[in-house]
Amino acid sequence: MLLFRVFLNFRVIGTDNLKKAGYPFILAVNHVSYLDPVSAYIAMPFHLKYFPLFFMANDYFYKILFFYRFIGAIRAQEGRDLELSGKPLIDILTNGDSIAIFPEGGIKRDIKRRPRRGISYVASKSNKLILPLKIESNLDGSVSVLGGKVIDLLAGRHRVRMVFGKPFRIEDTIGKIPESLSELRKASEGVFKRIEAAT
Repeated sequence: MLLFRVFLNFRVIGTDNLKKAGYPFILAVNHVSYLDPVSAYIAMPFHLKYFPLFFMANDYFYKILFFYRFIGAIRAQEGRDLELSGKPLIDILTNGDSIAIFPEGGIKRDIKRRPRRGISYVASKSNKLILPLKIESNLDGSVSVLGGKVIDLLAGRHRVRMVFGKPFRIEDTIGKIPESLSELRKASEGVFKRIEAAT
């Protein structure tokens, strides 16, 4: 936390919403850099009930970013259907631990990524509250794993602002628990809108 505050001007807002989410919950986070999983961890209050926080990592980065495994990463196993890929996350929630999901499925650069159906599927099957977390940052995930040049870090040119939004249930997005693939997609888009609306 100290390093992030010094080098990334790290700030956390809305922790009262974290308390309203209860435990366990699904943390829904937008994706701007490779530091996002670590940033999500650090945004949590230092309390044992919030750890570990599991998240699904891209197969490629799961292999090359070895430290991901020590902060709760689960291999995405891309190409599998929703039932198979979502089962590990649902099991974790059932066992009483929280998870973090990046609905975009990857880092948003120059293209607009549509939220994937995974988060709405896991939320509908687990019946857990979703806690939106918006990352406002000028980090550029395309530059390096550190999210920028070392000189930029030392000069304090980067900023990371973490904003917790109000918790909600997946049925709040479309007025019912999503079932079909189209409903799951629409619900996921509703989740992402709530992430973007966090203030």
